[in-house]
Amino acid sequence: MAVERWNPFLRDFVSLRDAVDRLFQESVVSPERLFSPTSAMALRLPLEIYETPEEIVVRALTPGVTSDNLEVNYQQGVLTLRARTQTPETHDDWTWHVREFGYGEMVRSITLPKEIDADRAHAEFQDGILTLRLPKSEQAKPKQIRVGTPTQIGSGNATS
Repeated sequence: MAVERWNPFLRDFVSLRDAVDRLFQESVVSPERLFSPTSAMALRLPLEIYETPEEIVVRALTPGVTSDNLEVNYQQGVLTLRARTQTPETHDDWTWHVREFGYGEMVRSITLPKEIDADRAHAEFQDGILTLRLPKSEQAKPKQIRVGTPTQIGSGNATS
């Protein structure tokens, strides 16, 4: 019998955690409520976040939201996105067969991985996608440190 080492970074471990999370959610919340238009899951803003050497880019999927109903706030490292949609009129003689759209207010707060310069931030809204370009603050940008010999450092000849 071979001894197997446990490695918490293996993909199987993450899959097991996801399976347990799903099992817990399904046992606590009924499937009808999980996918109802008023559930918290239906009113969540899906995000994409990536980082370049100069900025952090956040993209939020906001279908059915107009730019007037979008709000973006940044405070103490936390970015908060808020989007509102109006429930459309319905009629008593309508029979719903599928109703999966979420209406109301969607809010998403995330802690950004680096400090940003909020004064230089840029927001763009097109085709239901909000794109935020958040320039990193000078303190958050990587710096290169020049390596010198002890004699260069002691004589003041090392430059940065």
